Amino acid sequence: MGGDAEKEILKLLEEAMQRERSAEDLYRTGAELAKRPSVREMFLKLAAEEMKHEETLRREYHAIKKRLGLKLLKDES
Repeated sequence: MGGDAEKEILKLLEEAMQRERSAEDLYRTGAELAKRPSVREMFLKLAAEEMKHEETLRREYHAIKKRLGLKLLKDES
């Protein structure tokens, strides 16, 4: 994969990570609002899954940046 393609993938990964964080926030809000314990647990499980997705994306993001010789910014770690 060429450097330009990998830079585009980095942009896609950044967007995907943001979406995962937004979804996690949404599910945590749902958990806070839920009256029934089963609904609260569902939202908490979904939030945990979004955290896992974001971590998976972050690992690949870091690997690509390392491969391209790009430094990680302080807020990317």
